[in-house]
Amino acid sequence: MNKNKSKLLKCKICGEEFPVIATHIIRKHGLTTTEYKNRFPGSELTTEEYRQELSEKTKSRFITDPGLRKRVASRTFDFVTNQKLRLLLQRDYQFAKKSLQYELWKPAIILYASLIEAILRESTEAKTFDVALDQSLIDKTITETEYHQIHIVKESRNFVHLHKELEDGVKVINDYWAKTLSDICESIIKRFKSK
Repeated sequence: MNKNKSKLLKCKICGEEFPVIATHIIRKHGLTTTEYKNRFPGSELTTEEYRQELSEKTKSRFITDPGLRKRVASRTFDFVTNQKLRLLLQRDYQFAKKSLQYELWKPAIILYASLIEAILRESTEAKTFDVALDQSLIDKTITETEYHQIHIVKESRNFVHLHKELEDGVKVINDYWAKTLSDICESIIKRFKSK
């Protein structure tokens, strides 16, 4: 456990401290992140320090492997058996990449979150994103870090409604989360293609 208390969040139910509390509240208290945030308005699910640390790790991957972006760009969704869904994934994947390229953070976040949801729901045959996310963690389709990151931003898809974004005082519509979701999406695609 991190000794620097300013870099930890305290669970409002039991008082335990973590840099990211999404998994804790789901596993220990049986609450979804939405239920927790509704119960404790204004609660954070991760610290700024943790977000920054993950951002630096992601950036270093592209610096150490300059060809990574080009390889990522050439991937397709051949692992998806539903042909109609595959076409939609390919279309939105192109739009997500263009949004990221032109620094259109909000559309990039919404599109990448949508792509991740579609891939995970298709692979788990789950009816909801929450169930698909939990099952994907169990199946090790996603890492625990990715699980936390996706939980933090998955509600951002609702910010297509401007009043929702206004009411929630959004902190996830920025370059960090757009790039983070892009990286998670690419990792998931890579895992499925390598199977």
